Amino acid sequence: MKQNLALIFTLCLALLVCGCSQSETIAITETTATKIELKDNWYYLNGEKFFIKAIGYEIGARPGQHPYEDEKKDHLELMKFDLDNIKKGGYNTIRTWSQFSEAQLKLVQESGLKLIMGLEVNPEEDYGDPKFINHCKIQLENILKYAPKYDCIITYLVINEPQTDHIHKVSAKAFKDLMKMMVDMIHEGHPNIPVTLSANAMISDWMDESMYDAYAYNCYGYNEGQTATMGFRDYIKGLNELNGLDKPFIITEFGHSVSPKGGFGSFGSRTLKEQSEGLVSNYRDLMDAGAVGMCPFYYADGWWKGGEKSIHNKEQPEEWFGFWGYKDVNDKYGSPRPVWFAMRDYMKGLIISPKNKTVHTNTTTIPLEFYNDATIKKIVVKNRDEIIYSKNITSEGYFADQLTINPVGMEAMELAFEFFDSEDNSVKNESIIILASKTAIELPKLTIEVTPEKDLNDVKVGSIKTKIETNENFKLIGDLIVSYNTHLGWDVGPQVSVSVNDQLDKKVITSENFFDIPDNCWVVNASAGISVRYGKFTFKIHDQKIIYRGDWAKEISR
Repeated sequence: MKQNLALIFTLCLALLVCGCSQSETIAITETTATKIELKDNWYYLNGEKFFIKAIGYEIGARPGQHPYEDEKKDHLELMKFDLDNIKKGGYNTIRTWSQFSEAQLKLVQESGLKLIMGLEVNPEEDYGDPKFINHCKIQLENILKYAPKYDCIITYLVINEPQTDHIHKVSAKAFKDLMKMMVDMIHEGHPNIPVTLSANAMISDWMDESMYDAYAYNCYGYNEGQTATMGFRDYIKGLNELNGLDKPFIITEFGHSVSPKGGFGSFGSRTLKEQSEGLVSNYRDLMDAGAVGMCPFYYADGWWKGGEKSIHNKEQPEEWFGFWGYKDVNDKYGSPRPVWFAMRDYMKGLIISPKNKTVHTNTTTIPLEFYNDATIKKIVVKNRDEIIYSKNITSEGYFADQLTINPVGMEAMELAFEFFDSEDNSVKNESIIILASKTAIELPKLTIEVTPEKDLNDVKVGSIKTKIETNENFKLIGDLIVSYNTHLGWDVGPQVSVSVNDQLDKKVITSENFFDIPDNCWVVNASAGISVRYGKFTFKIHDQKIIYRGDWAKEISR
Protein backbone atom coordinates (compact mmCIF):
# COMPACT_ATOMS: atom_id res chain seq x y z
CA MET A 1 0.00 0.00 0.00
CA LYS A 2 1.29 3.48 -0.91
CA GLN A 3 2.31 5.60 2.07
CA ASN A 4 -0.18 8.36 1.28
CA LEU A 5 -3.08 5.93 1.64
CA ALA A 6 -2.83 6.65 5.35
CA LEU A 7 -4.82 9.80 4.65
CA ILE A 8 -7.97 7.77 3.99
CA PHE A 9 -7.91 5.89 7.28
CA THR A 10 -10.97 6.73 9.38
CA LEU A 11 -11.13 5.09 12.80
CA CYS A 12 -14.65 5.51 14.13
CA LEU A 13 -14.92 3.49 17.33
CA ALA A 14 -14.11 4.40 20.92
CA LEU A 15 -10.99 3.06 22.56
CA LEU A 16 -10.89 -0.66 23.11
CA VAL A 17 -11.58 -1.63 26.72
CA CYS A 18 -9.35 -4.35 28.13
CA GLY A 19 -10.99 -7.51 29.46
CA CYS A 20 -14.14 -7.48 27.34
CA SER A 21 -16.59 -10.35 27.78
CA GLN A 22 -17.43 -12.95 25.19
CA SER A 23 -20.56 -11.06 24.18
CA GLU A 24 -18.57 -7.87 23.49
CA THR A 25 -16.61 -7.28 20.30
CA ILE A 26 -13.48 -5.45 19.29
CA ALA A 27 -14.22 -3.67 16.02
CA ILE A 28 -12.50 -1.44 13.54
CA THR A 29 -14.54 0.76 11.23
CA GLU A 30 -12.32 2.17 8.52
CA THR A 31 -12.10 2.73 4.82
CA THR A 32 -9.18 0.34 4.35
CA ALA A 33 -9.51 -3.19 3.04
CA THR A 34 -9.48 -4.89 6.45
CA LYS A 35 -12.00 -4.68 9.25
CA ILE A 36 -11.09 -6.66 12.39
CA GLU A 37 -13.48 -7.93 15.02
CA LEU A 38 -12.91 -10.30 17.94
CA LYS A 39 -16.07 -12.21 18.81
CA ASP A 40 -17.23 -15.73 19.54
CA ASN A 41 -13.58 -16.53 20.44
CA TRP A 42 -12.52 -15.93 16.82
CA TYR A 43 -10.78 -13.32 14.74
CA TYR A 44 -13.15 -11.93 12.10
CA LEU A 45 -11.66 -10.13 9.10
CA ASN A 46 -14.15 -8.24 6.96
CA GLY A 47 -17.00 -10.08 8.64
CA GLU A 48 -15.60 -13.58 8.01
CA LYS A 49 -13.98 -15.95 10.49
CA PHE A 50 -10.24 -15.86 9.93
CA PHE A 51 -8.06 -18.79 11.01
CA ILE A 52 -4.54 -17.45 11.51
CA LYS A 53 -2.21 -19.69 9.48
CA ALA A 54 0.98 -17.90 10.47
CA ILE A 55 4.64 -18.77 10.62
CA GLY A 56 7.29 -17.29 12.88
CA TYR A 57 9.58 -15.03 10.86
CA GLU A 58 12.71 -12.98 11.48
CA ILE A 59 14.61 -10.89 8.96
CA GLY A 60 18.29 -10.13 9.49
CA ALA A 61 18.79 -13.58 10.99
CA ARG A 62 20.39 -15.42 8.09
CA PRO A 63 23.83 -17.07 8.38
CA GLY A 64 26.33 -14.45 9.48
CA GLN A 65 23.60 -12.11 10.79
CA HIS A 66 22.32 -11.29 14.27
CA PRO A 67 18.84 -9.68 14.35
CA TYR A 68 19.41 -7.93 17.68
CA GLU A 69 23.11 -7.00 17.70
CA ASP A 70 23.80 -6.00 14.08
CA GLU A 71 22.93 -2.63 12.64
CA LYS A 72 19.25 -2.61 11.71
CA LYS A 73 18.69 -2.98 7.98
CA ASP A 74 15.47 -3.55 6.06
CA HIS A 75 16.78 -6.35 3.77
CA LEU A 76 13.80 -5.69 1.50
CA GLU A 77 14.95 -7.82 -1.44
CA LEU A 78 15.48 -10.90 0.70
CA MET A 79 12.34 -10.17 2.69
CA LYS A 80 10.28 -10.06 -0.51
CA PHE A 81 11.73 -13.43 -1.50
CA ASP A 82 10.74 -14.85 1.90
CA LEU A 83 7.23 -13.38 1.87
CA ASP A 84 6.58 -14.76 -1.61
CA ASN A 85 7.62 -18.20 -0.39
CA ILE A 86 5.53 -17.92 2.74
CA LYS A 87 2.43 -17.02 0.78
CA LYS A 88 3.01 -19.86 -1.70
CA GLY A 89 3.45 -22.16 1.29
CA GLY A 90 -0.18 -21.61 2.27
CA TYR A 91 0.33 -19.16 5.14
CA ASN A 92 -1.79 -16.03 5.52
CA THR A 93 0.14 -14.35 8.36
CA ILE A 94 3.64 -13.93 9.77
CA ARG A 95 4.60 -13.55 13.44
CA THR A 96 7.68 -11.53 14.50
CA TRP A 97 9.64 -10.98 17.71
CA SER A 98 10.58 -7.39 16.82
CA GLN A 99 8.77 -4.47 15.23
CA PHE A 100 9.09 -3.88 11.51
CA SER A 101 10.22 -0.59 10.00
CA GLU A 102 7.80 1.34 7.85
CA ALA A 103 9.44 0.06 4.66
CA GLN A 104 9.07 -3.52 5.91
CA LEU A 105 5.44 -2.95 6.87
CA LYS A 106 4.77 -1.58 3.40
CA LEU A 107 6.25 -4.76 1.90
CA VAL A 108 4.05 -6.97 4.10
CA GLN A 109 1.03 -4.89 3.12
CA GLU A 110 1.80 -5.33 -0.57
CA SER A 111 2.30 -9.09 -0.14
CA GLY A 112 -1.27 -9.56 1.08
CA LEU A 113 -0.07 -11.31 4.24
CA LYS A 114 -1.24 -10.28 7.70
CA LEU A 115 1.11 -9.58 10.59
CA ILE A 116 1.26 -10.44 14.27
CA MET A 117 3.97 -7.96 15.22
CA GLY A 118 6.17 -8.53 18.22
CA LEU A 119 7.87 -5.61 19.95
CA GLU A 120 11.53 -5.66 20.92
CA VAL A 121 11.01 -5.43 24.68
CA ASN A 122 13.71 -7.20 26.68
CA PRO A 123 11.94 -9.52 29.18
CA GLU A 124 15.06 -9.58 31.37
CA GLU A 125 15.03 -5.84 32.18
CA ASP A 126 13.68 -4.27 35.38
CA TYR A 127 10.03 -3.56 34.58
CA GLY A 128 9.91 -0.91 37.29
CA ASP A 129 13.06 0.99 36.24
CA PRO A 130 12.03 4.49 35.05
CA LYS A 131 14.75 4.41 32.37
CA PHE A 132 13.46 1.12 30.94
CA ILE A 133 9.84 2.27 31.16
CA ASN A 134 10.77 5.46 29.30
CA HIS A 135 12.70 3.44 26.70
CA CYS A 136 9.63 1.25 26.07
CA LYS A 137 7.42 4.33 25.87
CA ILE A 138 9.63 6.18 23.36
CA GLN A 139 10.11 3.07 21.24
CA LEU A 140 6.37 2.47 21.09
CA GLU A 141 5.63 6.14 20.35
CA ASN A 142 7.96 5.94 17.36
CA ILE A 143 6.32 2.73 16.11
CA LEU A 144 2.87 4.24 16.43
CA LYS A 145 3.88 7.17 14.22
CA TYR A 146 3.78 4.88 11.18
CA ALA A 147 2.28 1.49 12.06
CA PRO A 148 -1.40 2.61 11.99
CA LYS A 149 -0.99 3.42 8.28
CA TYR A 150 -0.89 -0.30 7.51
CA ASP A 151 -3.90 -2.54 8.04
CA CYS A 152 -1.83 -5.71 7.62
CA ILE A 153 -1.21 -5.65 11.41
CA ILE A 154 -3.83 -7.81 13.15
CA THR A 155 -2.20 -8.16 16.59
CA TYR A 156 0.64 -6.70 18.65
CA LEU A 157 2.74 -8.89 20.99
CA VAL A 158 4.14 -6.59 23.68
CA ILE A 159 6.64 -9.01 25.27
CA ASN A 160 7.94 -12.55 24.76
CA GLU A 161 8.29 -15.17 27.53
CA PRO A 162 8.71 -13.19 30.77
CA GLN A 163 10.16 -15.46 33.46
CA THR A 164 8.45 -16.24 36.77
CA ASP A 165 11.50 -15.63 38.97
CA HIS A 166 12.25 -12.33 37.26
CA ILE A 167 8.68 -11.09 37.66
CA HIS A 168 8.88 -12.01 41.34
CA LYS A 169 12.19 -10.16 41.66
CA VAL A 170 11.02 -6.87 40.11
CA SER A 171 7.41 -7.28 41.36
CA ALA A 172 4.21 -8.37 39.70
CA LYS A 173 2.86 -4.84 40.03
CA ALA A 174 5.78 -3.41 38.04
CA PHE A 175 5.16 -5.99 35.32
CA LYS A 176 1.44 -5.28 35.20
CA ASP A 177 1.96 -1.51 35.14
CA LEU A 178 4.41 -1.77 32.23
CA MET A 179 2.12 -4.07 30.29
CA LYS A 180 -0.90 -1.84 30.93
CA MET A 181 1.01 1.22 29.78
CA MET A 182 1.92 -0.45 26.50
CA VAL A 183 -1.53 -1.94 25.93
CA ASP A 184 -3.16 1.45 26.58
CA MET A 185 -0.72 3.23 24.27
CA ILE A 186 -1.48 0.84 21.41
CA HIS A 187 -5.23 1.04 22.01
CA GLU A 188 -4.97 4.82 21.77
CA GLY A 189 -2.42 5.05 18.98
CA HIS A 190 -3.68 2.17 16.83
CA PRO A 191 -7.29 1.82 17.95
CA ASN A 192 -8.99 -1.56 18.07
CA ILE A 193 -6.01 -3.64 17.01
CA PRO A 194 -5.77 -6.56 19.46
CA VAL A 195 -2.86 -6.56 21.90
CA THR A 196 -1.47 -9.52 23.82
CA LEU A 197 1.82 -11.07 24.93
CA SER A 198 3.51 -14.31 23.93
CA ALA A 199 3.76 -16.15 27.23
CA ASN A 200 5.49 -19.52 27.53
CA ALA A 201 2.91 -22.14 28.48
CA MET A 202 5.10 -24.09 30.91
CA ILE A 203 6.42 -21.09 32.85
CA SER A 204 3.39 -18.77 32.64
CA ASP A 205 0.51 -21.19 33.23
CA TRP A 206 -0.24 -19.37 36.49
CA MET A 207 -0.56 -15.93 34.88
CA ASP A 208 -3.95 -14.26 34.38
CA GLU A 209 -4.11 -12.95 30.79
CA SER A 210 -7.45 -11.16 31.14
CA MET A 211 -5.86 -7.73 30.68
CA TYR A 212 -5.05 -8.62 27.07
CA ASP A 213 -7.39 -8.86 24.07
CA ALA A 214 -6.48 -12.43 23.10
CA TYR A 215 -4.77 -15.36 24.82
CA ALA A 216 -1.38 -16.31 23.35
CA TYR A 217 1.21 -18.93 24.30
CA ASN A 218 4.45 -20.42 23.10
CA CYS A 219 4.20 -24.15 23.74
CA TYR A 220 6.29 -27.24 23.03
CA GLY A 221 5.22 -30.84 23.47
CA TYR A 222 8.04 -32.11 25.65
CA ASN A 223 7.19 -35.02 27.91
CA GLU A 224 7.50 -33.29 31.27
CA GLY A 225 5.38 -31.27 33.66
CA GLN A 226 1.73 -30.93 32.67
CA THR A 227 2.50 -32.20 29.17
CA ALA A 228 3.38 -35.54 30.76
CA THR A 229 0.45 -35.67 33.17
CA MET A 230 -2.30 -34.17 31.01
CA GLY A 231 -1.07 -34.72 27.48
CA PHE A 232 -0.08 -31.95 25.08
CA ARG A 233 -3.61 -31.24 23.83
CA ASP A 234 -5.30 -31.20 27.22
CA TYR A 235 -2.53 -29.20 28.85
CA ILE A 236 -2.84 -26.43 26.26
CA LYS A 237 -6.63 -26.69 26.31
CA GLY A 238 -6.42 -26.28 30.08
CA LEU A 239 -4.66 -22.93 29.67
CA ASN A 240 -7.57 -21.72 27.57
CA GLU A 241 -10.01 -22.98 30.19
CA LEU A 242 -8.06 -21.34 33.05
CA ASN A 243 -8.29 -18.04 31.18
CA GLY A 244 -12.05 -18.36 30.83
CA LEU A 245 -12.66 -19.49 27.22
CA ASP A 246 -13.87 -15.99 26.41
CA LYS A 247 -11.34 -14.66 23.88
CA PRO A 248 -9.51 -15.89 20.79
CA PHE A 249 -6.77 -18.35 21.69
CA ILE A 250 -3.63 -18.33 19.54
CA ILE A 251 -0.37 -20.28 19.64
CA THR A 252 2.65 -18.06 19.03
CA GLU A 253 5.39 -20.76 18.99
CA PHE A 254 5.67 -24.52 18.62
CA GLY A 255 8.09 -26.68 16.69
CA HIS A 256 10.77 -29.38 16.49
CA SER A 257 14.52 -28.94 16.10
CA VAL A 258 16.57 -31.07 13.68
CA SER A 259 19.95 -30.26 15.25
CA PRO A 260 22.48 -33.05 14.54
CA LYS A 261 23.31 -33.25 18.25
CA GLY A 262 22.21 -31.87 21.58
CA GLY A 263 18.94 -31.29 23.30
CA PHE A 264 16.67 -33.52 25.31
CA GLY A 265 13.58 -35.45 24.28
CA SER A 266 12.11 -33.79 21.20
CA PHE A 267 14.15 -30.63 21.86
CA GLY A 268 16.83 -31.28 19.26
CA SER A 269 18.16 -34.29 17.33
CA ARG A 270 14.88 -34.87 15.50
CA THR A 271 15.02 -36.41 12.05
CA LEU A 272 13.53 -34.51 9.11
CA LYS A 273 10.70 -37.04 9.08
CA GLU A 274 10.12 -36.59 12.81
CA GLN A 275 10.05 -32.81 12.37
CA SER A 276 7.42 -33.09 9.62
CA GLU A 277 5.26 -35.55 11.53
CA GLY A 278 5.74 -33.67 14.81
CA LEU A 279 4.60 -30.34 13.37
CA VAL A 280 1.49 -31.88 11.81
CA SER A 281 0.70 -33.72 15.05
CA ASN A 282 1.18 -30.55 17.12
CA TYR A 283 -1.00 -28.56 14.73
CA ARG A 284 -3.77 -31.13 15.14
CA ASP A 285 -3.44 -31.17 18.94
CA LEU A 286 -3.47 -27.39 19.19
CA MET A 287 -6.58 -27.04 17.04
CA ASP A 288 -8.15 -29.71 19.27
CA ALA A 289 -7.14 -27.53 22.23
CA GLY A 290 -9.23 -24.69 20.81
CA ALA A 291 -6.61 -22.55 19.07
CA VAL A 292 -7.83 -20.38 16.18
CA GLY A 293 -4.35 -19.21 15.25
CA MET A 294 -1.01 -20.98 14.77
CA CYS A 295 2.52 -19.60 14.48
CA PRO A 296 4.94 -22.54 14.19
CA PHE A 297 8.59 -21.85 14.99
CA TYR A 298 9.84 -20.98 12.42
CA TYR A 299 10.61 -20.00 8.81
CA ALA A 300 14.40 -20.22 8.74
CA ASP A 301 17.24 -21.43 10.96
CA GLY A 302 18.83 -18.79 13.19
CA TRP A 303 22.57 -19.41 13.24
CA TRP A 304 23.03 -16.56 15.73
CA LYS A 305 21.33 -18.34 18.63
CA GLY A 306 24.44 -20.28 19.71
CA GLY A 307 26.54 -17.12 19.98
CA GLU A 308 28.55 -17.52 16.74
CA LYS A 309 26.42 -16.14 13.93
CA SER A 310 28.63 -17.48 11.11
CA ILE A 311 28.74 -21.05 12.43
CA HIS A 312 25.82 -23.48 12.40
CA ASN A 313 26.35 -25.07 15.80
CA LYS A 314 25.50 -28.78 15.62
CA GLU A 315 24.86 -29.03 19.35
CA GLN A 316 22.59 -25.99 19.74
CA PRO A 317 18.96 -27.09 19.09
CA GLU A 318 17.77 -23.47 18.98
CA GLU A 319 19.63 -23.05 15.67
CA TRP A 320 17.76 -25.85 13.87
CA PHE A 321 14.01 -25.23 14.13
CA GLY A 322 13.74 -23.79 10.64
CA PHE A 323 11.42 -24.94 7.89
CA TRP A 324 14.13 -23.59 5.55
CA GLY A 325 17.84 -24.32 5.96
CA TYR A 326 21.08 -22.83 4.59
CA LYS A 327 24.05 -24.81 3.29
CA ASP A 328 26.74 -22.28 4.29
CA VAL A 329 27.32 -18.70 5.39
CA ASN A 330 27.11 -17.47 1.78
CA ASP A 331 23.70 -19.02 1.12
CA LYS A 332 21.21 -16.16 1.43
CA TYR A 333 18.15 -17.85 -0.04
CA GLY A 334 18.21 -21.33 1.48
CA SER A 335 16.01 -24.28 0.59
CA PRO A 336 12.93 -25.91 2.11
CA ARG A 337 13.02 -28.95 4.37
CA PRO A 338 10.35 -31.70 4.14
CA VAL A 339 8.36 -30.03 6.93
CA TRP A 340 7.69 -27.11 4.57
CA PHE A 341 5.81 -29.34 2.13
CA ALA A 342 4.13 -31.35 4.87
CA MET A 343 2.67 -28.21 6.43
CA ARG A 344 1.74 -26.69 3.07
CA ASP A 345 -0.33 -29.75 2.23
CA TYR A 346 -1.80 -30.16 5.70
CA MET A 347 -3.08 -26.58 5.86
CA LYS A 348 -5.04 -26.88 2.60
CA GLY A 349 -8.01 -28.24 4.55
CA LEU A 350 -8.20 -27.76 8.32
CA ILE A 351 -10.77 -29.62 10.39
CA ILE A 352 -11.80 -27.28 13.20
CA SER A 353 -14.67 -29.52 14.34
CA PRO A 354 -15.09 -32.28 15.33
CA LYS A 355 -11.99 -32.39 17.46
CA ASN A 356 -10.01 -35.49 18.33
CA LYS A 357 -10.61 -37.15 21.71
CA THR A 358 -13.99 -35.49 22.24
CA VAL A 359 -17.11 -37.14 23.63
CA HIS A 360 -20.50 -36.65 21.95
CA THR A 361 -23.52 -37.93 23.89
CA ASN A 362 -27.29 -37.60 23.74
CA THR A 363 -27.11 -36.63 20.08
CA THR A 364 -27.13 -37.94 16.53
CA THR A 365 -25.55 -34.81 15.04
CA ILE A 366 -22.21 -33.15 15.58
CA PRO A 367 -20.96 -29.77 14.27
CA LEU A 368 -18.63 -29.62 11.28
CA GLU A 369 -16.23 -26.69 10.85
CA PHE A 370 -13.52 -26.37 8.21
CA TYR A 371 -11.02 -23.79 7.06
CA ASN A 372 -10.05 -24.48 3.44
CA ASP A 373 -7.84 -22.87 0.84
CA ALA A 374 -8.97 -22.27 -2.74
CA THR A 375 -7.81 -25.75 -3.79
CA ILE A 376 -10.54 -27.57 -1.88
CA LYS A 377 -13.75 -28.12 -3.85
CA LYS A 378 -15.30 -31.12 -2.10
CA ILE A 379 -15.22 -32.75 1.34
CA VAL A 380 -16.23 -36.35 2.02
CA VAL A 381 -16.55 -38.02 5.43
CA LYS A 382 -16.61 -41.80 5.87
CA ASN A 383 -17.33 -44.05 8.83
CA ARG A 384 -16.37 -47.73 8.49
CA ASP A 385 -15.84 -47.14 4.74
CA GLU A 386 -19.37 -45.80 4.25
CA ILE A 387 -19.83 -42.24 3.02
CA ILE A 388 -21.89 -40.39 5.63
CA TYR A 389 -21.27 -36.85 4.36
CA SER A 390 -20.36 -35.22 1.04
CA LYS A 391 -20.35 -31.52 0.25
CA ASN A 392 -19.18 -29.36 -2.65
CA ILE A 393 -17.23 -26.31 -1.52
CA THR A 394 -17.82 -23.06 -3.38
CA SER A 395 -15.46 -20.67 -1.59
CA GLU A 396 -12.26 -20.70 0.45
CA GLY A 397 -12.05 -19.90 4.15
CA TYR A 398 -14.41 -20.88 6.95
CA PHE A 399 -17.25 -23.33 6.32
CA ALA A 400 -19.71 -24.85 8.84
CA ASP A 401 -22.29 -27.62 8.61
CA GLN A 402 -23.58 -30.62 10.59
CA LEU A 403 -22.78 -34.31 10.42
CA THR A 404 -25.38 -36.99 11.18
CA ILE A 405 -23.99 -39.97 13.07
CA ASN A 406 -25.56 -43.23 14.14
CA PRO A 407 -23.40 -44.73 16.90
CA VAL A 408 -23.99 -48.33 17.91
CA GLY A 409 -24.24 -48.12 21.69
CA MET A 410 -21.11 -46.41 22.96
CA GLU A 411 -18.87 -46.31 19.92
CA ALA A 412 -15.34 -45.14 19.25
CA MET A 413 -15.87 -43.73 15.79
CA GLU A 414 -12.95 -43.10 13.45
CA LEU A 415 -14.17 -40.55 10.94
CA ALA A 416 -12.17 -40.39 7.70
CA PHE A 417 -12.11 -36.94 6.08
CA GLU A 418 -11.17 -36.64 2.41
CA PHE A 419 -10.53 -33.35 0.62
CA PHE A 420 -10.71 -33.08 -3.19
CA ASP A 421 -9.82 -30.47 -5.79
CA SER A 422 -11.86 -29.31 -8.81
CA GLU A 423 -10.81 -32.37 -10.84
CA ASP A 424 -11.79 -34.75 -8.03
CA ASN A 425 -8.18 -35.49 -7.17
CA SER A 426 -7.48 -36.27 -3.52
CA VAL A 427 -5.67 -33.37 -1.86
CA LYS A 428 -5.59 -34.48 1.77
CA ASN A 429 -6.83 -37.26 4.07
CA GLU A 430 -7.15 -37.12 7.85
CA SER A 431 -9.00 -39.10 10.49
CA ILE A 432 -10.66 -37.86 13.67
CA ILE A 433 -11.55 -40.25 16.48
CA ILE A 434 -14.50 -39.42 18.71
CA LEU A 435 -16.49 -41.27 21.36
CA ALA A 436 -20.20 -41.15 20.55
CA SER A 437 -23.39 -42.38 22.16
CA LYS A 438 -27.08 -41.58 21.85
CA THR A 439 -27.25 -41.75 25.66
CA ALA A 440 -25.13 -40.40 28.50
CA ILE A 441 -21.68 -41.90 29.21
CA GLU A 442 -20.06 -42.18 32.62
CA LEU A 443 -16.34 -41.65 32.23
CA PRO A 444 -13.61 -42.57 34.70
CA LYS A 445 -12.41 -39.65 36.81
CA LEU A 446 -9.16 -38.47 38.37
CA THR A 447 -8.91 -35.81 41.08
CA ILE A 448 -6.08 -34.58 43.27
CA GLU A 449 -5.75 -33.04 46.73
CA VAL A 450 -2.64 -30.92 47.22
CA THR A 451 -0.76 -29.96 50.38
CA PRO A 452 -0.25 -27.12 50.99
CA GLU A 453 -3.65 -26.13 49.69
CA LYS A 454 -3.24 -22.34 49.57
CA ASP A 455 0.24 -21.07 50.49
CA LEU A 456 3.67 -22.62 49.82
CA ASN A 457 4.93 -20.88 52.97
CA ASP A 458 2.91 -23.30 55.10
CA VAL A 459 5.13 -26.37 54.65
CA LYS A 460 8.55 -27.47 53.38
CA VAL A 461 7.29 -30.72 51.84
CA GLY A 462 4.26 -30.81 49.57
CA SER A 463 2.09 -33.78 48.69
CA ILE A 464 -0.30 -34.82 45.92
CA LYS A 465 -3.04 -37.31 46.78
CA THR A 466 -4.49 -38.84 43.63
CA LYS A 467 -7.88 -40.52 43.43
CA ILE A 468 -8.93 -42.48 40.32
CA GLU A 469 -12.54 -43.59 40.00
CA THR A 470 -12.51 -46.38 37.44
CA ASN A 471 -15.20 -47.61 35.04
CA GLU A 472 -15.36 -51.17 33.78
CA ASN A 473 -15.90 -50.03 30.19
CA PHE A 474 -12.58 -48.18 30.09
CA LYS A 475 -9.06 -49.56 30.43
CA LEU A 476 -6.30 -47.67 32.22
CA ILE A 477 -3.14 -47.49 30.08
CA GLY A 478 0.38 -47.17 31.43
CA ASP A 479 1.46 -45.52 34.66
CA LEU A 480 -0.05 -42.70 36.65
CA ILE A 481 2.19 -39.64 36.12
CA VAL A 482 2.47 -37.08 38.92
CA SER A 483 4.26 -33.72 38.52
CA TYR A 484 5.17 -30.91 40.89
CA ASN A 485 6.05 -28.04 38.54
CA THR A 486 8.12 -25.61 40.63
CA HIS A 487 8.72 -23.00 37.89
CA LEU A 488 12.45 -22.66 38.62
CA GLY A 489 13.55 -21.08 35.35
CA TRP A 490 12.97 -23.64 32.61
CA ASP A 491 13.14 -26.49 35.13
CA VAL A 492 9.63 -27.82 35.66
CA GLY A 493 10.48 -29.70 38.84
CA PRO A 494 10.13 -33.33 39.98
CA GLN A 495 7.96 -35.91 38.26
CA VAL A 496 7.19 -39.52 39.24
CA SER A 497 5.57 -42.52 37.57
CA VAL A 498 3.32 -44.72 39.69
CA SER A 499 2.33 -48.20 38.55
CA VAL A 500 -1.36 -49.02 39.11
CA ASN A 501 -1.24 -52.54 37.67
CA ASP A 502 -1.89 -54.16 41.04
CA GLN A 503 -5.03 -52.02 41.58
CA LEU A 504 -6.80 -52.34 38.22
CA ASP A 505 -9.59 -54.44 39.74
CA LYS A 506 -10.49 -51.71 42.25
CA LYS A 507 -13.28 -49.18 41.77
CA VAL A 508 -11.15 -46.51 43.44
CA ILE A 509 -7.36 -46.30 43.05
CA THR A 510 -5.42 -43.99 45.36
CA SER A 511 -1.84 -42.79 45.57
CA GLU A 512 0.14 -40.17 47.49
CA ASN A 513 3.47 -38.64 46.50
CA PHE A 514 5.67 -36.16 48.35
CA PHE A 515 7.84 -33.34 46.99
CA ASP A 516 10.35 -30.96 48.56
CA ILE A 517 9.42 -27.30 48.03
CA PRO A 518 12.50 -25.15 47.26
CA ASP A 519 12.71 -21.85 49.14
CA ASN A 520 12.98 -19.94 45.83
CA CYS A 521 9.85 -21.57 44.37
CA TRP A 522 7.19 -18.89 44.03
CA VAL A 523 4.40 -20.89 42.42
CA VAL A 524 3.63 -24.59 41.88
CA ASN A 525 1.40 -26.33 39.39
CA ALA A 526 0.64 -29.75 40.85
CA SER A 527 -0.89 -32.20 38.40
CA ALA A 528 -1.53 -35.88 37.80
CA GLY A 529 -2.91 -37.90 34.94
CA ILE A 530 -3.20 -41.31 33.32
CA SER A 531 -4.24 -42.56 29.88
CA VAL A 532 -7.54 -44.37 29.33
CA ARG A 533 -8.73 -46.41 26.36
CA TYR A 534 -12.02 -47.53 24.89
CA GLY A 535 -11.44 -49.25 21.56
CA LYS A 536 -9.67 -46.76 19.29
CA PHE A 537 -10.54 -43.88 21.58
CA THR A 538 -7.62 -43.01 23.90
CA PHE A 539 -7.63 -39.97 26.16
CA LYS A 540 -6.25 -38.61 29.43
CA ILE A 541 -8.00 -38.18 32.75
CA HIS A 542 -6.22 -35.59 34.87
CA ASP A 543 -6.39 -32.76 37.37
CA GLN A 544 -4.21 -29.77 38.31
CA LYS A 545 -3.96 -27.22 41.10
CA ILE A 546 -1.95 -23.96 41.22
CA ILE A 547 -0.51 -22.82 44.58
CA TYR A 548 1.39 -19.57 45.25
CA ARG A 549 3.88 -18.47 47.89
CA GLY A 550 2.14 -15.67 49.73
CA ASP A 551 0.44 -12.96 47.68
CA TRP A 552 3.40 -11.75 45.57
CA ALA A 553 1.54 -12.51 42.32
CA LYS A 554 -1.87 -11.12 43.26
CA GLU A 555 -1.82 -8.37 40.60
CA ILE A 556 -1.43 -10.86 37.73
CA SER A 557 -2.41 -14.29 39.09
CA ARG A 558 -5.61 -16.21 38.52
